[in-house]
Amino acid sequence: MTITPTWDLFIIVFFGLVVTYSFIIGKHEAVKIIISTYIAILAVEGIANIITRITGDSRPLLSVMGLNVDTDILTAVKLIVFIALIIFIAVRSGIEIDYSKDPGGPVNVLLTAIFGFATAGLLMISLFIFVTDVSILDPAIEQNETIAALLQKSRLMQVMILNQDLWFSLPALLLIAVGFVSGDASTDE
Repeated sequence: MTITPTWDLFIIVFFGLVVTYSFIIGKHEAVKIIISTYIAILAVEGIANIITRITGDSRPLLSVMGLNVDTDILTAVKLIVFIALIIFIAVRSGIEIDYSKDPGGPVNVLLTAIFGFATAGLLMISLFIFVTDVSILDPAIEQNETIAALLQKSRLMQVMILNQDLWFSLPALLLIAVGFVSGDASTDE
């Protein structure tokens, strides 16, 4: 049996790895990864916009000096900074997650799997956005030349890209829902 690498296979393996990692680190740490990812997305987009703005008018001058700001280099830097920020924020930011009413048992296992799935979707769509250099939640994303080629090759890629709004909002909606379910409504003293 020969396995041919495809985008569908990559997406399935990526989701499998992230969900598995979520079980390894647990529900609370998976939530920290979601929060860290949201912060990292905004920070990287902001940093990239600043760099583009600074270098935009001065590209001819920079190229004369031998400093070329290539979009491929900017994309690589965005990915590296994105990953580094997620790790740094999750590990060193001081964010602590604690649900006052933790259901435990099978519900906890289910929540961990759901958080892992939502995290995988958020990470995957973020990586696609950074690599293809399109705006977050761009309504015309499928018209991008690079994206259009990917959409023709993979059904799962279509699900990811054409539903980007779902992948960006699903983790936040899950956090809100679990917060209501796991929150302590009583004020016992």
